[in-house]
Amino acid sequence: MTGLSVSPDIQARLLDVKDMDTEMIVARRRISELSNEVDALESDDAYHQLVREAENAADRVDDVTREKEHVTADIEVAHARIVRDREREAASSDTKELVALESEISSLERRIEMLKEQQGEILERWKAATADRERLMTERDAFHERRSETQAKLRSEIDAKTTRIAAVESDRARLIAELPVELVELYERQRERYGVGASLLTRGISTASGVELTPYQLDVVKNADPFEVLMCPDSNAILIRTAESGL
Repeated sequence: MTGLSVSPDIQARLLDVKDMDTEMIVARRRISELSNEVDALESDDAYHQLVREAENAADRVDDVTREKEHVTADIEVAHARIVRDREREAASSDTKELVALESEISSLERRIEMLKEQQGEILERWKAATADRERLMTERDAFHERRSETQAKLRSEIDAKTTRIAAVESDRARLIAELPVELVELYERQRERYGVGASLLTRGISTASGVELTPYQLDVVKNADPFEVLMCPDSNAILIRTAESGL
């Protein structure tokens, strides 16, 4: 017993307040879970591993590309020297110079053949490295897209629940303003202390605790004035009596 006297209909409206409080608790808990999921996706090791692998593959392509360009440049230089030597050869009548030029041309041609072999091997490695880079970039981008879609859905749900909480808080404030101050203060105090502020008594059971009242406790409730504000002996919440209480 509390010493408060409030119309049963007014007391029953605390159940609406309780439902609102429960809904907001569940929504806030869900927002916390969703936020953790968003954070987990931000630090997803699998995604960051894909990013690193794609970057490493791109670096390998760059390395092989430089090799390919270097060999190509060497071939071009060798060809240019052969052209120069052929021009000198055509303009010379000196036997020794002609022999030396022909020897150099032969050496350059062999070098070009060797370089072309290297070029072919490098080209194969370049193709493989490029294909690997493209594959990993595709996997990375697809993973990122899926992750972004998931994050967007999570954030959308967070926004929806945040909006819902704001609406419930507004409705709750309007309802609270219509109730007696002493009753609201008692409800808030019990809710803060015990986790729930009001409990419906239905068929002898307090819904807040799920415990059936003893015969003695039920007698006390039955004999109490309907206007008297009672407390649940198990949950310490305000005990709400309605037609469902079966008294």
